[in-house]
Amino acid sequence: MLAYLKLFRWQNLLILILIQGLFRYCVVKPLLLMFDYDLALSDIDFGILVLATVITSAAGYAINDYFDIKTDRINKPHKIILGKALSRRAAISSHIVLNIIAILLGFYLSYKVGNWSLSFIFIAIIIILWLYSIRYKRKYFIGNFMISILAAFVIAIVWIFEYNALANFSEVPINVNVLVVDDFVKIFALFAFLTTLLREIIKDIEDIKGDAKTGCRTIPIVSGVRTCKNLLIFLAIVIIAFTGYFQLVMLDFELFGSQYQFNLLFAYVLLTVQIPLILLINKVHIAKEKTDYQVLSRLAKFIMITGIFSMFLLYFYLT
Repeated sequence: MLAYLKLFRWQNLLILILIQGLFRYCVVKPLLLMFDYDLALSDIDFGILVLATVITSAAGYAINDYFDIKTDRINKPHKIILGKALSRRAAISSHIVLNIIAILLGFYLSYKVGNWSLSFIFIAIIIILWLYSIRYKRKYFIGNFMISILAAFVIAIVWIFEYNALANFSEVPINVNVLVVDDFVKIFALFAFLTTLLREIIKDIEDIKGDAKTGCRTIPIVSGVRTCKNLLIFLAIVIIAFTGYFQLVMLDFELFGSQYQFNLLFAYVLLTVQIPLILLINKVHIAKEKTDYQVLSRLAKFIMITGIFSMFLLYFYLT
C-alpha cells in the first residue's frame, strides 16, 4: 500500500484536495451568498468531483512513471518505485482501473449537473496525461505547457460543475452578478498556471543529465541553461507583477457600497509569495549544481502552495 501511495504522489493529491476544497468553500460559496445564491452542487457530489480529479491525477502519475523509468534511473535512482516495490504491470493496471473509475464518475457528475457534454472533460484529461507521458514530456516547452494548463484546470473545474448545477437546478434564476466568480477563477487559475510553469522549467534543468541521455528535447537541452534562467527570472517577475495587481484590486474591492480593506491579505501575499519570488530570482542567478535546482524546485512549490492558500484569508473578507 505504501508503494502505491508513493507511486500516486499522495502529498500532491492531498494538496489537490485542499485546493479544490478551499476554492469551493472559501471563494465560490461566500461570493454566491453575497448575491443571494447558494451552492447548487451537493457536498457529496462535490466530494465525488474531488475524488474523480484525484484518481485521474493518480493515474497520470502512474503512467508517467511507467514511461519515464529509464530517465528516472539516472535523475532520481533513489526514488524509483517501479521494478522495485511495484512491477510495471502494477502501474499500468492501476492506471487503467483508475481511469475507468474517473470516466464513470465523470458521467455521473455530468448527469447530476444537467450537462452531458461535461462527461468528456475527464476523458480529455486522461488523453492529455497519456500523450504527455508517452511523447510531449520530452518535447520543447509543450510538456511544460500541458501540465501547467492542467494545474490551472484543477481550480477551474470546481466552478465549471458548480455553474452548470446553478444554471440548471437553482431555484433563483442566474444573473450577471454570479459571473464575478469568473474573475476569481481566472486569478487563481492563472496563478496556478504560472507557478506550475515556473517549477516545471526548474525541474527540467534539475533533470537535464538524464533527459539528455534518453533523447529528450527540453528547454535547457535545446536552448541552454542560461536561456532557462532568463525565462525563470521573467516568469518570476510576471508573477510578482500579477500578484501586485491582485493586491491593488483587493485593497479597493467594493461590494454593495462597502469598502473592504485587504491589509492582512496584502501582507500575506507580500511575505509568502513576492518576497520568496525575489529570493528565487537571486538563487536562479547563482544556481550551478543539481542541488541548487532542487532547492529552487522546493521554493517554487512553497510559493505555489502559499499563494493558493490565500483563499483561506480571502474567506474572512467575503463573509
